[in-house]
Amino acid sequence: MSDATQAMVKIWRRHLGDQPIGPDDDFYALGGDSLIALRVVADANARGIPIELRDLLFFPTVSELVAAVAGRHGRDEPGDGGREHRPFALLDPYDQALMPAGVRDAWPASALQVGIIYLSEASGDPRLYQDLVGVEVTGPFDEALFTAALAELCDRHQALRSSFDLGGYSVPAQLLWSSVDPPLAVEYATTAEPVARWRETQLSQALDWGRPPVLRCHVVALQDRFHLTLTIHHAILDGWSYARLCYELLALYDARLTGHPAGLPLPPESGQREFLRLEREAIDDQEAADYWRTEADVPGLLLDRGRFGGAADPRETISFEVGETLLDGLRAAAGTIGVPLKSLVLGCHVRALSSWTGRDRDVVTGLTVNGRPETAGADLLVGLFLNTVPIRVPVVPADQGELCRSALAAEQRGMGHRRYPLAMIEQRLGRPPFDVAFNFTHFHVYDQLGQLTAIRPGAWWAFDKASFPFMVDFMINSRDFGTAVAVAYDPDLFDKAQATTYLELYRSALHSVAGMPG
Repeated sequence: MSDATQAMVKIWRRHLGDQPIGPDDDFYALGGDSLIALRVVADANARGIPIELRDLLFFPTVSELVAAVAGRHGRDEPGDGGREHRPFALLDPYDQALMPAGVRDAWPASALQVGIIYLSEASGDPRLYQDLVGVEVTGPFDEALFTAALAELCDRHQALRSSFDLGGYSVPAQLLWSSVDPPLAVEYATTAEPVARWRETQLSQALDWGRPPVLRCHVVALQDRFHLTLTIHHAILDGWSYARLCYELLALYDARLTGHPAGLPLPPESGQREFLRLEREAIDDQEAADYWRTEADVPGLLLDRGRFGGAADPRETISFEVGETLLDGLRAAAGTIGVPLKSLVLGCHVRALSSWTGRDRDVVTGLTVNGRPETAGADLLVGLFLNTVPIRVPVVPADQGELCRSALAAEQRGMGHRRYPLAMIEQRLGRPPFDVAFNFTHFHVYDQLGQLTAIRPGAWWAFDKASFPFMVDFMINSRDFGTAVAVAYDPDLFDKAQATTYLELYRSALHSVAGMPG
């Protein structure tokens, strides 16, 4: 076994848990995903092995990976560690003179951030992109200690101290403030009734993204437990970041109750700047622009484009539970077919779309992808690092294994261009590039909640509302749904019978590929 192979096997063992790993084992079959892959890439680069995130999608075993990168030299700039980061360096110098007191840094807002804020304002819907997560926590509530934990959370993450100004500078800007007051409201009660009241009040009032922080925290304290709710505008963070925040806030509070340090690693301070640099490179890349236009330039699957403009209103949701038995069957099928689990369930989604629409060629679906920089600690970053891109399957084969491999191939083709913004794809195409979007999530950061000692999280709930007309989420161990598939749709564009037909077709495809009766 070569030195590089031994090193990579050790890296995989470090990040994939305590399990036997050999050079021919598949990264995704061992439980790997895009967030774990980021840690593997950063660890490998730190040891002089020059791999990229997309390499793991093409070469999922150590043997294949080492052979593929054998001829490469180490990176000249490992991640962003060699760059100097001066405050305001990403903005025009004249902008700095206009900054209000208390702002210690600022940079251009990303394309997705600008798009989300624009849609939120244009829709007039205060619920759009206002995300809430709530949890019932067993254990004592100490307001002073909890306030201190929330303040520490805001200090740890720049995004929680940010606001936006889309018109006062040479470009739309995200402002980073030196400090913010912990945005905490506490009610002492004998029942949990105030939780629902506060939630409805929040959802009827849009968050003010122009004033920091774009975050609210509410606690209903009962005798031996408390209900915690966080509401945050989606412009400042993605789903993984939200899960990270929930875990860290509870961990910081638990540490203050016990008197022991939380031991949370600090996120890289330059992560957002590095993401913006990578996004700018993607925007300036003509090859990326041409690629996505070609990928999406086929007739729409479902909607009359004349009836669909601006933000959709996906206010209805239907779902089904996947369950551990089916999930185990899907994982086994993914290993047999030789694709990641994400590609397997994406292939089943394409099968359902094909059957639903009667189209067996040029099926295009949106796919939410991870654009985090490939630097050490990237999974610790709290911010908005997502994009949703059109994934095209030119021919839908009858064999499900072949279809899943086609779905993987489609994702592989676009991997190098994944940061090219959806808004620019839509602008160049002259219309939305897809009718249906697909998202795969496994927020395993929540698994660390089991390490808390003074408090114990119980039942969770969540609310979020995006602007896609038909959004499919495959979730593993989500806090509110469990392992499930959920469809959010706009009833002005799809009726419930149509949405239910899709969902049943998707359920059937999943059972079929797992070798289980539907």
